[in-house]
Amino acid sequence: MPQAFALNLYQEGDFVPQYTFDWCVAASIQMMHNLIDDTGAVTWTDRVQQGELWEMARARSFNSFNGANPLGWAEVLTEVGTGPYAVVSVADYEEALQTAARAIADTDRPVGLVMWRGRHVWVMSGFESLGDPDQFPEFPVTGIRVQDPLYPYGDDQWGPSPEPNALLTPEQLATQFVVREPRRWSSDMPTGYMLVLPVAKA
Repeated sequence: MPQAFALNLYQEGDFVPQYTFDWCVAASIQMMHNLIDDTGAVTWTDRVQQGELWEMARARSFNSFNGANPLGWAEVLTEVGTGPYAVVSVADYEEALQTAARAIADTDRPVGLVMWRGRHVWVMSGFESLGDPDQFPEFPVTGIRVQDPLYPYGDDQWGPSPEPNALLTPEQLATQFVVREPRRWSSDMPTGYMLVLPVAKA
């Protein structure tokens, strides 16, 4: 019988805000490093470093918006030693949540969520579910732990930013985590819920 299960990588001090309205990917890279490094020895929060990470991600992103896209995000995560990461698109919402939760359980590393149809990114640092992903192939995800680098500013169209380490229901997350529009950047990926997913090291 599946029991309630919870996993959260977040520790006090892991959250990093984006220092400009463009740098959500770079702030998320800093947060993901912090979530993975549970020694707390080197916390990445520096503004100059955030700008450098953004330039790195942007240089590895090929799109018409001159920003950093999920492929650049995944590549930088891998290059700075927090990887490997891969970009996946999942057509079904509940399956996307399961895929993300299972990746966190398998790797002890956070997942990147591509928000607002591809205009913004959050970090998924943990989850709650009915059943341990290691024991059950199918397990409903009942809660999602998130870090929105835009906190506390939010967005007029998409709504407020949840506070760091907030636990959202799938219904709450679904108001901002929506299917990505493929036209936003040149990619052959199918339409779906886009994840920057930690891959088990070979």
